[in-house]
Amino acid sequence: MVSLGLVQSATAAPAWPTLSNGMTGANVATAQYLLRGHGYDISVDSDFGPATENTVVAFQESRGYAADGVIGAETWPGLIVTVREGESGDAVAAAQTALNKHGYGLAVDGRFGPATASAVTSFQNDKGLSVDGVIGPETWQNLVGQGGGGGGGGCAVPDEPDPEVIEVVYRTGVELDVSDKVLLAGFEAGLVESNMNNLDCGDRDSLGVFQQRPSQGWGTPEQIMDVSYASKAFFTPAIRVAADNPDMSAGQVAQAVQVSAYPDRYDAVEGTARELIERASHI
Repeated sequence: MVSLGLVQSATAAPAWPTLSNGMTGANVATAQYLLRGHGYDISVDSDFGPATENTVVAFQESRGYAADGVIGAETWPGLIVTVREGESGDAVAAAQTALNKHGYGLAVDGRFGPATASAVTSFQNDKGLSVDGVIGPETWQNLVGQGGGGGGGGCAVPDEPDPEVIEVVYRTGVELDVSDKVLLAGFEAGLVESNMNNLDCGDRDSLGVFQQRPSQGWGTPEQIMDVSYASKAFFTPAIRVAADNPDMSAGQVAQAVQVSAYPDRYDAVEGTARELIERASHI
């Protein structure tokens, strides 16, 4: 087996991303799993909130880093853990989460089995890295880094939903005569993906209230940033999914459209989604 540290990558490694309080996304979940791997009791929810910030500070202090609560170029190298086939644990779950950001669709089970190994070698081959199936520093940097197709990995999300976005999503649903379930699915998706805000950033090329990706055929960036267009783009397939699968919950309908790595999050915000729909119905 070739030592990862002795092989020069065919392309320059991307910069380590900077993660801080208020950001969300796959890179945040990856960092949370890595913190758990270092023994910190932290929830993995893809949301960089105060608890994550405090944990980062504790980790930084334990390593003698600048304790600013920000995961950047100094903290990432100490946070990552080299993992390989046959191993298990939170660091492996972190790696699986990072691989899924690149579209590999792995089960995040914390077990480095053949499927994960295959994804790693495929990723290394695609990025011009040493193809050894081991996730070491260089592979980690390409997995989470912002350049080289590595994705954005984080986007600041406002604390409060945008009333104008709420109104447009609701009005579009009414105009399309969607069912209560499909309307609820739309609001659940909007809450989970953007807290009902029209974001101009996201994981990789994701944009807008539903974090739709131009590269996946959702439309041009300009179209996706039009909340009415984005809402129709969500509701149109959601109508078909709900009709074909009457036993699905609203969250399951949302998941079928969004294909999220965290499918349970949609139904988890049902109460808040219903409150926003009620508010919108009286505007």
